[in-house]
Amino acid sequence: MTTAPVLTADDLDVAVRLRTLVTRLNRKLRQQALGSVSPAQASLLAMTDRLGSPTLGELARAEQIQPPTTTRLVGTMVEAGLLARFEEPSDRRISRVKLTQAGRRELDRIRKLKTAYLVEQIGSLDGADRARLAELVDLLERLAEGV
Repeated sequence: MTTAPVLTADDLDVAVRLRTLVTRLNRKLRQQALGSVSPAQASLLAMTDRLGSPTLGELARAEQIQPPTTTRLVGTMVEAGLLARFEEPSDRRISRVKLTQAGRRELDRIRKLKTAYLVEQIGSLDGADRARLAELVDLLERLAEGV
């Protein structure tokens, strides 16, 4: 039987600082991509891309939002030409969505702006700090995967 590691006050401090930092960085990245879509719509575009052609229910669960909110957001995005809504061929009661070409372009634009911001920030670091950051990113990826 494996025992859980003993966490210290320093570990708690790191967890609080990491949570705060991730929140601040996410806010800065969202600000870089402000434009024709809201942050909620940008998130919906990214999740639709990730899931392929999800049902509205799958999208609501993945985004952790209520189905009526998903329906409203999807409706707005369909009207804007960013998403296409279609019925499941085997069960016409089920609606699915997928990115349109315009939705793909918007998502690519958002991602490029966010990446450009990070590239600029990373470029201001010296070589040693960039190497440390690369190691930290590897560690954060493991943390996000559940180690």
